[in-house]
Amino acid sequence: MGLSSSGVGEGPTVSSIQRRRGVYWGVLLLLVGAMACSRPEPRPLVHEAYVWQRDWSPALSQALTDAPRELGTLRVLARERSGTQRAPVDIAVDVDALARSGREVVAVMRVEGTAPLEGVSLQEVAVLARAWRARGVRVRGIEIDHDCATAALAGYADWLERERVVLGNELSLSITALPTWSGSSALPRLASLPDDVVLQVHAVRAPTLFTAEQARGFVEAWARVTDRPFQVALPTYRVRLRDGTPLSAEPREVARFLAALRERPVAGVSGLVWFRLGHQGDTEAWSLPTLTAVVRGEPLAPRFLPRLVDAGGGTLDIVLENTGHVDAEAPTRLSLSGRLEVLDGVAGYSARGTSLVARTPPRLRAGEHRVIGFVRGSEVALALP
Repeated sequence: MGLSSSGVGEGPTVSSIQRRRGVYWGVLLLLVGAMACSRPEPRPLVHEAYVWQRDWSPALSQALTDAPRELGTLRVLARERSGTQRAPVDIAVDVDALARSGREVVAVMRVEGTAPLEGVSLQEVAVLARAWRARGVRVRGIEIDHDCATAALAGYADWLERERVVLGNELSLSITALPTWSGSSALPRLASLPDDVVLQVHAVRAPTLFTAEQARGFVEAWARVTDRPFQVALPTYRVRLRDGTPLSAEPREVARFLAALRERPVAGVSGLVWFRLGHQGDTEAWSLPTLTAVVRGEPLAPRFLPRLVDAGGGTLDIVLENTGHVDAEAPTRLSLSGRLEVLDGVAGYSARGTSLVARTPPRLRAGEHRVIGFVRGSEVALALP
């Protein structure tokens, strides 16, 4: 190889090598970025809801229309087999309200107990589903809600295989499932039989109703043992145990689980089914504004507004209103100022000095207001702590 007149070889210089390396790494970074940008986003989770009330009311019928638009399907309790004898009970469903809602519907039959399903047939609920469809309801299929004993899952699978023929090709089949089933060798076959599986992750281990960590563990354990897509049933209700212990599905806790699921999806999870759809008269379930806020991932900060309302005769009612969109416990203390002559509390509040104090404050649903006391005096003003 010859040398140039300057004594430097004609091969690549150090600066040119550095420039080429810079171009190489730049191109590589662009390719990596492009691959990351082209990575498909997780499919958005579908939302459905159970309508589980046994006594239908005008408020419940209205809730079918007022429910958040994200709830594309309603899973409606249509029939029960209750008690030790599993006596059949049909629910007096407002079928016209289902039709007016315009949403897809799954007719559900609940079978109480863990014993085998002898004498029970899917035809019982399929007849109802077909009748609803004839009246204009967008019926998608039927669901069996049966807390089968884990040791009996093989027999349950045999029953499903025999029974699903009564549905033909016109009705899909769903089943509810328990996390405890994930340890059974019969699960893969069982999960392959229905078109849809809904995994219940609430009220599984007493005395806990729901925690985000426990629910995540149930979901991940289920996903490890079956490759079939499944939905997750989440709670929206309060309940009291036989010993009087109150349990509640707190909106923030459920929202925390949902946020983590969106951030770190679990393979196989295709959607969420909310148990249950509440309404204005159902004080043990979330209000519709709260359900809407959780479904949409909106902030869940409570807002309470105290005000004085003239009750006549020189008396002012002390009213507390939840002006936010999340159900929440009211403040434990409300302070008053001015020249107070008489002060007393109701609804769990009692007077203490110039304040109203509640040892166990009431829970106010979004938009709810409640009289918590009354006062007489002049220049009276209210303030939350």
